Amino acid sequence: MKKVIALLMALSLVCFSVPVFAEEQAEAPRILIAYLSRAGENYNVGETREGSASAAYAGYIEKGNTAIMAALIAELTGGDLFEITTVTPYPEDYASMLRIVQEEIDTDARPELAAQVENMADYDVIFIGYPIWHGRMPQAIYTFMESYDLAGKTVIPFNTHEGSGQSGTQRVIKNALPDCTVLQGLAIQGKIAQENEERTRTLLTDWLTGLNLLK
Repeated sequence: MKKVIALLMALSLVCFSVPVFAEEQAEAPRILIAYLSRAGENYNVGETREGSASAAYAGYIEKGNTAIMAALIAELTGGDLFEITTVTPYPEDYASMLRIVQEEIDTDARPELAAQVENMADYDVIFIGYPIWHGRMPQAIYTFMESYDLAGKTVIPFNTHEGSGQSGTQRVIKNALPDCTVLQGLAIQGKIAQENEERTRTLLTDWLTGLNLLK
């Protein structure tokens, strides 16, 4: 009889502990999608405007390529969006923007950011998005990464480009955040993000499914 009672008590403990364990395992990570993007004149997308100094290679867009990508990631993951903006905005004119970007690269600048994530400690997964300018990610992304203690978090890069892919930025971010788990990012051509939502959504869905982050 004592053996039967002991067995019943053991079984009751298992029954009560399993649901708690399952609930902890099923808890979804808190996700933040932080991104820097730029509208106005952009390379190879949008409509050219008469009299533009950059008309030979730039068109005008109302929403940045990376912003489009970021919004879809938020929709597909259920994460929160945060736009990385600088105190001094980049010029709308594409040629002028490129000159400033080159100056920032040459001086290894850290542009001051206009807003901060107030509750960064609450997030488990941080997507970081950006365009590729002059073959590099914007210097403001360094400012963003250096503004928080991201140790222990999972970081996932994503970017738009017009032919350079990730341009080595996956490695740059991994080196900059040695205490983070940096997962494989995704690069999408800006023209596709801007003009082909169906294709962009498919690429993002496949990528997020592989990361097990699709809601």
